Amino acid sequence: MRDTMVRVWNGEAKVARWLLYIPLAFLSYLYQIALMAREYMYKTGIMTTQSAPIPVISVGNITLGGTGKTPVVERLSRRFRDAGFNPGIITRGYMRKKTGTFAVDINNDSAHTAGDEAYMLARRTRIPVIVGKNRLRAIERGIEEKQIDMAILDDGFQVRNLKKDVDVLILNGRESLGRQELFPLGPYREPVSRVRASDTILVSKSEPDSATIYFTRGIPRFQVRYRPIHLYNVKKNAIAHYNFLKNQKVLAFCGLGDNQSFFQLLRQIGADIVKEIPFPDHHRYTAGDLRGMESADNVQCIVTTEKDAVKLIGMDLPDNLFYLSIEAGIEDEDALMDLLLKKLRTRSPDRLI
Repeated sequence: MRDTMVRVWNGEAKVARWLLYIPLAFLSYLYQIALMAREYMYKTGIMTTQSAPIPVISVGNITLGGTGKTPVVERLSRRFRDAGFNPGIITRGYMRKKTGTFAVDINNDSAHTAGDEAYMLARRTRIPVIVGKNRLRAIERGIEEKQIDMAILDDGFQVRNLKKDVDVLILNGRESLGRQELFPLGPYREPVSRVRASDTILVSKSEPDSATIYFTRGIPRFQVRYRPIHLYNVKKNAIAHYNFLKNQKVLAFCGLGDNQSFFQLLRQIGADIVKEIPFPDHHRYTAGDLRGMESADNVQCIVTTEKDAVKLIGMDLPDNLFYLSIEAGIEDEDALMDLLLKKLRTRSPDRLI
């Protein structure tokens, strides 16, 4: 669905955009009114902002998915742990079956109970991941059960009812800030002017264009690039170098906010993709999905992402199914960490830093 909407937003599906423009513009106008009403209620005190007893760092975006936020959350969590903190990742656990507020238990939870991103982050980092709709309650649970002394909000830019000490905003360099249509007419969750509320900006996937540079002027900006780490065969519990894919005939599938970025990365490391299968973000796979891929002709390897692979655990998997593990590389990462730590000390002298 997002791929279809992106084509409409970009003007690639011209007929669909022409047919849908008036209803989408009307819905976008209503959405803008709702945003303005919320802003008014916070400014007048009708709705209030609460404070957590520990520092809070938000990592979020201003568009609908596809910015590469999760690897950045992982990277920053690791860096803060290395700096001596006991960070906790706070997330809503999108599409989880388990209700309430809880810390993810990698031995008893799954991608289905806790949400795919929450479960993957817990498995990869061994850092406490606390799931809950109420972010403050999730932080309190993390303090009580895991003794966290720093909270990293996954997808927290739109959170207004919790005080954030630092707002890290991730922008997809392929989506210019020059296009300012609000959802559903465009990809923006908030007006572009809201980028000025961020403390630092990370630009992913491509260099920023002139419009993005203009709107983010004066805000510290860093580039993010995503790099492969290794291949992993879930069924055989085996790790291989990602160069194994070079010149291999690959069927690639994934269900991300931006599927094409994954397919492009596979090509960059030399995979010969003979078939691409894009699924909707957070897609729940079935045995039928796997059978269809396993029966594809002229395929040596089936490759997906780690986020997708955690949803396949327990299923009957093909012998040649791998996931490609990736990580976020932030240019001038030490400078970014110095900036974040400085802001924490400046804004939260009474907190645990």
